[in-house]
Amino acid sequence: MENLENYVRRGEVERAIKVLREEDDPIIRTELLCELFKLVPWGMDYNIVRDELLSARYLARDRKEKAIILSLIAEALFQRGEEGKAVKMFSEAMETAERIGLPSSRAEALSGVALNLLRAGFYEDAYDLFVKAVEALMSGETNTMPLLSKIADLITGGVEGIDDPEWAVAHLHLAAEVYEYVGRNLSSSISKRKAELIKRAIEGDVRILRRILAENRVDDAVLIARYLPKELRGMAFLEVSFWLYANGHSEAGRQVFEDAYSLLTAFPGVGEEELFSIAVDFVKLGYPQLASRLANLISSERLISGLLARIAVAYYRSGEEFLARTIAMGIPSETIKSRVLQEIGGEAHVGYEQGLQVAGGREKR
Repeated sequence: MENLENYVRRGEVERAIKVLREEDDPIIRTELLCELFKLVPWGMDYNIVRDELLSARYLARDRKEKAIILSLIAEALFQRGEEGKAVKMFSEAMETAERIGLPSSRAEALSGVALNLLRAGFYEDAYDLFVKAVEALMSGETNTMPLLSKIADLITGGVEGIDDPEWAVAHLHLAAEVYEYVGRNLSSSISKRKAELIKRAIEGDVRILRRILAENRVDDAVLIARYLPKELRGMAFLEVSFWLYANGHSEAGRQVFEDAYSLLTAFPGVGEEELFSIAVDFVKLGYPQLASRLANLISSERLISGLLARIAVAYYRSGEEFLARTIAMGIPSETIKSRVLQEIGGEAHVGYEQGLQVAGGREKR
């Protein structure tokens, strides 16, 4: 099937709905409708897709499908800001799942609803439903190990969307217990280790980050960075970005750098010495343009002078003499500026005469 974004971009929403109606599986059709609903702008198309989505509840062939479909619709509504309607549908989904008689079907429905509650940020309700799903299988039918294992996988996968560290730890501990029960001891150990890393992050333990990156455990480093106190996350993601660039993953590094830059912008003045150090490392690595952007976040005249000096020399050595002189002219310290201009063969009056700005958009001082 063609990408739903293409239909929305061309204004062919009704055609997209017609195509989706050809999908026989009610849950898959609802998932696709949810995706379409999250894409359409407010207006006529929004109402058309919303009506189609709300009617998807009648596609369910049993209570298990109904509970999951209701929760899918509720999560989509929540994401579009219709919180009141979403909460009502989530409540109906939970009630429907809990009324299912067969323990395995009830567990599947409960875990499916729980996953959508997680996505909407209802962590406590999600946790309670996951517990009920596990309890239904442990006290009910025989041969439930495969389903229990699947639910544990759902829980660990769902943790990736949890932004509350305490609830992330709680869900990982639950998953570890289930893994241990079904004999997946390695998975249990991994879940416990992740929970411990998040606890270290909650405590603001930044020192562990570089050690983990030195061991090439970038996924664990990202996990810690996500759950550090907000004022520390930007610097942590910047460390991860540098590691990615240094290890040949420039595209991923660029994406993480943008996230880090946004976080650092939100908390100006935090850790300028560390910011200077990482910016210098980017210059050494051959990315002076990234260091130039980080220069915008530094207010200390001493640090900004030292950083701009390194950036200017790096550009000069790469053959970009005009840009090097431009940056050098923006160095606040007259002593450092004079030294750098001598090194790159510049003249003290060049930048001022031409009204140039330093790299990264900083104004001349």
